[in-house]
Amino acid sequence: MGGPTRKWEKILILESSAVLQRRLAAGLEQLDQTCVCFQRATALLRYISMELSPTVVVADCFVPDMDLFSFLKRYTEQAGTHTENRLILTCTETYPPPELRAQILSNGADYYMIKPYTAQMLLESIQHLYSPAVPARMAGVHPDIVDYLRKLGLPLEHISFWYIASAVQLGVNANSPLPLKSLYIELGRIYGVSPQGVESGLRRMGKTLTRLGVFSEAPSSKQLVATLVSAFLRERSESRDDVYAVKP
Repeated sequence: MGGPTRKWEKILILESSAVLQRRLAAGLEQLDQTCVCFQRATALLRYISMELSPTVVVADCFVPDMDLFSFLKRYTEQAGTHTENRLILTCTETYPPPELRAQILSNGADYYMIKPYTAQMLLESIQHLYSPAVPARMAGVHPDIVDYLRKLGLPLEHISFWYIASAVQLGVNANSPLPLKSLYIELGRIYGVSPQGVESGLRRMGKTLTRLGVFSEAPSSKQLVATLVSAFLRERSESRDDVYAVKP
């Protein structure tokens, strides 16, 4: 996952807050990226209808001038012929509620991000949408760890799956979870992302497991990794199979 960040030809931002628009635009400019900002969905949709090159659209779930699902319907109708287009929705912890998020993804959105987020985190999410997740064997993760996490219901196709899988593998190798700061740095090195991006990914996996009923409330990253490492080691010790550490 390493290497230079690709320069995206078009990043379109739909955000009603002018302050957030300026903050994102400035952050993207520092990363040698440019964006076009809109405050109304109708203006963005009109732009897409005339745009021929692939675009990445980043839109607030609180679409200012139309219902969210009306926006998704119109977006898919207008962008449907451009198969390279991607739509990222941004939302808060409480909106849209978990029961609506799967519906959002099935109605045209490719991904959603929880606020707050930085321009760097946005670019890492975009990179994932255009680049498949790293295979487990390249990340040095034992297949049984992958199977264990998949049985919990975590989505294999998301890059955050591999952050938590590698975190569990590192914990298995050390027989205990790494300190968080060291973990973020090491996973950032493995996957070519920022420590903040790793933290965001682990937090996202924790929320997914909470929605699946594995946790009663969203765990901290430290609680998440420690619980999964302990549970995996306990399960494997009960099976009397201890060949799970992967040599660096």
